Amino acid sequence: MDCFTENDWAELRGKLQSVLDSEVICGRECGCQLAIWHKGELKVDLCAGFTDASRKNAVASDTLFPIYSSGKPLLAAAVLRAVERGLLRVDMPLCEVWQEFGNRGKEAVTVEHALSHRAGLNILPKTDSMAELADWELMCSRMAEMTPRSVPGGKCVYHPVTYAYLAGNPLVKIYGKPLREIMLDEVLRPCGMEDEFFFGISDRELERFAWIDESGLPESEIPSWHVQTMHDPVVQRGCVPSFNAVASARALAKFYAAAAGDLPGVKLLEKETLSMATEKEWRRSDDVLPDGAWYHFGLGFAVNSEFRIFGHGGAAGAEGFYDRKHKIAVAFVKNHLLMEHPVHPVRDRIAEILDIPIRHW
Repeated sequence: MDCFTENDWAELRGKLQSVLDSEVICGRECGCQLAIWHKGELKVDLCAGFTDASRKNAVASDTLFPIYSSGKPLLAAAVLRAVERGLLRVDMPLCEVWQEFGNRGKEAVTVEHALSHRAGLNILPKTDSMAELADWELMCSRMAEMTPRSVPGGKCVYHPVTYAYLAGNPLVKIYGKPLREIMLDEVLRPCGMEDEFFFGISDRELERFAWIDESGLPESEIPSWHVQTMHDPVVQRGCVPSFNAVASARALAKFYAAAAGDLPGVKLLEKETLSMATEKEWRRSDDVLPDGAWYHFGLGFAVNSEFRIFGHGGAAGAEGFYDRKHKIAVAFVKNHLLMEHPVHPVRDRIAEILDIPIRHW
């Protein structure tokens, strides 16, 4: 059922813009963007607020926000495309292509485990600085020497940063080129969003960057992990698709339109592949999640209990998802940190207007 007609969109844009503006005015947000694609068209492309805590420079539609873990599904899409080509298998142990990885109980870690956060390697190896996270070879060598904290294929425990190395290094091995090039070739260029979605930015893109606003945090929380990472020039220019993505809302939403097969002329994933990745939870039946846990995962995508929505949230409050009921691809990005994360009132207000389930991820 098409729940939004052409006559609805103008009214929706007005209501949604009012929400963004009011959240900025009351100080609960600094800068933000909201985008919605429907039937291959960008129906909503809104922005409000400012690019940093000084509140001097206004956000534009092409402003680039740090979206943290909201970039993870793009890496998953690149992996799934390799599965479609027969270069990887979902049940393939990572050590078949990453030989150094096959030790200390990691021999059984598979592509499926990496994508569904069940590799048992959720804790980072020892690092001496945040900048080391962007040193791909160094971090992968350290990952190869780690011992799983839990049985691979067992409990679902979110892998905030290590996800990039576990899911990404097999791609580096099979394609024989840097992950940044792989992401460009496999996802960003096919979707036509290489100018507004980056895993590593240059000085030119930095001119459009929205800096994190920590003014909502207590002094004890400053500097936050968000700033320590995404304000670090080395991390900004690196390629770590588990947390250092930088994008506009319309580019992030466009990815979901492409993934769902709603973008004319773009075939990112086969219908069967998307179904495999987003229409079941890839975890054991005895893996009982605690009350309120948000990490219900398919293969690389978070899913809601009814599998109506698939997508992913990010550390500062960004999110991207596809809603199967309304056939809309939605993305929201922001730069103001809230202690209440992952609860963001602005996202709940948007959900109410669009008649979609609340997402606290």
